[in-house]
Amino acid sequence: MDEMNKSILRLLRDNGRMSFTEIGEELGISRVAVKKRVTRMEEEGIIRGYKAIIHREDSVKMFVEITTYDDDYEDLLEYLNRTGYVTGLYILSGENRIHVTAVAPDISELKYLIRIVNKQFKDVIKKIEYNAVKETVKDSFGGVEYDRSERERNNGNE
Repeated sequence: MDEMNKSILRLLRDNGRMSFTEIGEELGISRVAVKKRVTRMEEEGIIRGYKAIIHREDSVKMFVEITTYDDDYEDLLEYLNRTGYVTGLYILSGENRIHVTAVAPDISELKYLIRIVNKQFKDVIKKIEYNAVKETVKDSFGGVEYDRSERERNNGNE
C-alpha cells in the first residue's frame, strides 16, 4: 500500500462521509483518482464498509478474557457470536485465550451473560475475567477522542 492510499484511509477514518472531491482537494489529486483508489481498496477488502457509530450514554461496555482448557472451544465461540450483547470476539495468541467485547444497557445484564456462559461451558472454561469500562480515552472505531479539558471538568463535578 502506497502513501497516497494510507492518506486516503486516514481521511476516511476521521470522516467516513468525506466526498471523493474533498479528499482529492486535500491530497492534491483528482476526484476520479480518489474514486479508483477507494474502489480498489474496497475490492481488496482493505475498506470493509462504512457505518454510523451510535453512542449511547446509558450503555455499559465490558471486556471479557476467557481462558479455555484446550483449543476445543468452537461451541463457545458459536454461542458468543450469536449473543446480541457481544460486539467483538477475538481469538488471542497464547494459551487458548478468547477476548470478548460486550455492550448492554445495564451492568447486571452483562454479569448475567458471564454467569450463563460460565455455567453452560464450565467444562471448557478454565478461567474467566471481566472488567467494565470506566472511561473511554480513545476509540477509533467509535469516534471517541480524548478531551482532557472535558474530563477535568467532569471530574470536578463529581
